[in-house]
Amino acid sequence: MTDNENVVSEKDVWDIIQFTRSLYGGAYGTMLTPDLINSRLKDISLNPLAATQATLEKALLNPKDSEDALLGFSEDFEMQSQPYKRLLSYLGNMLSWDLTYSCTNAKYEDYKKPAYEKDLDIMFDFLDKLDYKKEFSVAVKQMLRNETFFCSPRMEGNSFVLQELPSTPAYTKITGRWDYGLLFSFNMHWFMQGGVDIDLYPTFFKKRLAELYGVGKSLNKVYNPSISVLDRGASHFVFWQDVPVDVGWVFKMSPEVITRVPYFTPLFNDLVIQSLMRNLQKNINMSVAKRLIIGEVGTLKEPTAKLKDQFNISPNTLGSFLSVVKSAISEAVQVAALPLENVKSIGFEAENDVYNTYLKTTLASSGVNSNLVFTSDLKPNTIETQLSLNTDEQLMTSLYSQFNAFLNYNINKLTKKYKFAFEFEGTQFYNNRQLRLDTQISLTDKGIVMPQKIAAAIGIKPQTMHRQMEEARAMGWVDTLTPIISSFQMGKDDSKGRPQKPDSELTDSGESTRSTGNNIPRGKGKI
Repeated sequence: MTDNENVVSEKDVWDIIQFTRSLYGGAYGTMLTPDLINSRLKDISLNPLAATQATLEKALLNPKDSEDALLGFSEDFEMQSQPYKRLLSYLGNMLSWDLTYSCTNAKYEDYKKPAYEKDLDIMFDFLDKLDYKKEFSVAVKQMLRNETFFCSPRMEGNSFVLQELPSTPAYTKITGRWDYGLLFSFNMHWFMQGGVDIDLYPTFFKKRLAELYGVGKSLNKVYNPSISVLDRGASHFVFWQDVPVDVGWVFKMSPEVITRVPYFTPLFNDLVIQSLMRNLQKNINMSVAKRLIIGEVGTLKEPTAKLKDQFNISPNTLGSFLSVVKSAISEAVQVAALPLENVKSIGFEAENDVYNTYLKTTLASSGVNSNLVFTSDLKPNTIETQLSLNTDEQLMTSLYSQFNAFLNYNINKLTKKYKFAFEFEGTQFYNNRQLRLDTQISLTDKGIVMPQKIAAAIGIKPQTMHRQMEEARAMGWVDTLTPIISSFQMGKDDSKGRPQKPDSELTDSGESTRSTGNNIPRGKGKI
């Protein structure tokens, strides 16, 4: 056989590629099944990897080259550790996503002009179609779990969504920055896997994949990462395709660091020994449940030199008696016989709850007050708990700026003349919402009225409040109200006492008084 006989022609190569695609149901394959599709959907957001002390230490020593491992550890710990799962849920559901906006280039006289109202309608239409509270909450949960959330905004039809892209670094890599955040590239091999239907993704990917195989207009041959963000789709390296900002978006927990390391990575050293601590606690509990009864075997009163052993009962007879005793008691009590004197029963007591202590210590090392996540036997300190909550709120609300930028870009590219700036605020805790509402009401009393802030404080969209107020006025709802007597026209009620303080201002002694109801018999207290 000659060397030329070993050469595979170009036609043969393409035949092999087409056969492989058809066999595995890739981008142009036909063998798509529910099982394959389900498997690929699972791969998008869940790729757990069990950690050991050795593999964890190795990954922590070189985090830049261990992104896959650390992300896999995070997902595995979430399934293995309820405290870690609860911690992610606590922070992931904290933000309230209350929105306000302002026009950045309108003057006083512009607000009544048709051009402003037209752009305002465009903005309201976008916010109506995008359920940002739901979509952005999913993004934040993935950011806590996997540090980043890669998505493709699908601004189509009557409902806008953020279509999640694979989270593993094998398919998504951060490759740049721009005015509104981070840029990334996507591995087109994702669409060549069985179970991935490219028609379920933006048409951009289908066109680029076809061009990579020489179908249609060819892409730039030289990789150019500094190309305009709007033209990034024309730049690629082998199967790594740069994604333009109109096609893909990335949110990151720590955007100042490109390396993808889960936020709670420092906690992994404590989580990896959870099974060990659980087994240790199990052994302690088992020892407490056991009891050992030891009996003394008597000796002959008149020992003789002819007998080697001076016991007054034979081993066979002793064994028969012990068998009868064992049959009458539970397995938790063990029976033994020893040729010793003054032998007593032995039991084991648990000096402390090792496992619960471990859980509390682990949770405390996360920086979150355990009283905010789990119930415990420790009396909560009101001031310390509030300060700890404020620290958690500060951490999570710092993420708002990335989502502000998302709205700023995607809405302002649609408006014609006027541009808007968006700002999320608030958390789900009632004291945060009450504080914001009280602040706006107190400003209203002084003539400073900001309807959007009031809408944000009560948790509704600004356009929703605007529409509801318009409807109430058009329907004459105000005319149906019954006049209420002002407080200064009413007599003084000495039984009410002083106004009740908000929970956020309550001291430890005040909290104790309120919870026990000690001030109620005086006729002055409120619950």
